Amino acid sequence: MAGNELNTISKALKNGDRHVFEKLYADYYEKLCVYLLSYVQDRDKVEDIVQDTFMSIWAKRDQIHITSSFKSYLYKAAHNRLVDLYRKKEKTDGVLSSYYHTALLRAVNLNEEYKQKRLRKLDKCISQLPERCRNVFVANKIDGLRYKQVASKFNISLKTVEGHVTRAYKLIKSCMLGKKQKQETQAFSKKTDNKVDGLK
Repeated sequence: MAGNELNTISKALKNGDRHVFEKLYADYYEKLCVYLLSYVQDRDKVEDIVQDTFMSIWAKRDQIHITSSFKSYLYKAAHNRLVDLYRKKEKTDGVLSSYYHTALLRAVNLNEEYKQKRLRKLDKCISQLPERCRNVFVANKIDGLRYKQVASKFNISLKTVEGHVTRAYKLIKSCMLGKKQKQETQAFSKKTDNKVDGLK
């Protein structure tokens, strides 16, 4: 995002421009959800965190000071809210699995460079999804199309869309874990190809 554009957005938000805010919300809501889901597999909690992030930005728009890019600011804000939630509930049984517990514990003191590295890895994991699965996932979770719209776009059933999205989340999780990624991804792909295609 260019400096002039960043200044324009910051100024518009401080002036209470709801149109600009709603566009940012539409552009980044699903992207932030996908990012946080690489840390914790609880869609409801993730959506609450993203909603709270945007509500906080709007409520404190007069105090916003962005030095890098609005994208980085949003990802950092959402990530920090997730970490805060973990800190508050770290003693609650079953809040996070052992993997996510460890990941968030490490994330508390991680620097911005690591966060950017993790985000790049997430992008890479999405790019490595099987083509059909990736196209459906991106259309739904990144571009923001509803299941019905995705089904119409690719001429497939709603069940097939759901199957591809579920499959994508599992493959992305495996990829982010980084354990036997290639073997697990290939095995899962081979196992589910016929199952997903059979839903058409």
